[in-house]
Amino acid sequence: MTVNAALRLMAGCVVLISLALGAYISPNWFYLTGFVGLNLLQSAFTGWCPAVLAFQKLGLKQEVCNLEGMTVNQFVHIIAGITILASVIAVIGFEANALYLIITAVVGVSLLQSSLTGWCPAMTIGRLLGFKDSVKAG
Repeated sequence: MTVNAALRLMAGCVVLISLALGAYISPNWFYLTGFVGLNLLQSAFTGWCPAVLAFQKLGLKQEVCNLEGMTVNQFVHIIAGITILASVIAVIGFEANALYLIITAVVGVSLLQSSLTGWCPAMTIGRLLGFKDSVKAG
C-alpha cells in the first residue's frame, strides 16, 4: 500500500465514522468530517498531511510524479475535499437538511474503496482531464 492509498483509507474511515457519530451521538462530530475535507483540500495543494509522516514511518512508499502539473491523487483530494466541505458547511452553516451528508458518505465510501482497489470515478475523470499518474518512489 502506498502513502496516498493509506491517506484515502484513513480519510474514508474517519469521514464515515464521524458521520455516524454526528447522526447518532452529537452533530458536533460533523466538524471532524469538515476537518477531513479541509485537510484533503489543503494536502492536494501543499503535499503535506499530518498522517503522511506516520505512514512513512510505517514503511509505506511515497508516490511521486516526475512530470509538471498535478497528479490524479491530488485531483481526487481536491474533489473529495470540496464535496465534503460543501455538504458539511451546508448542514452546519446554513442548517440544510442533514440528508445532504449522504453525498459525504458516498465520498467516504469511494475514498475507502479506492484505497483498496486503486480506482474511483474521480481518478478516471482526473486522467481524462490530463492529470498525471504518480509512481512509487524508490
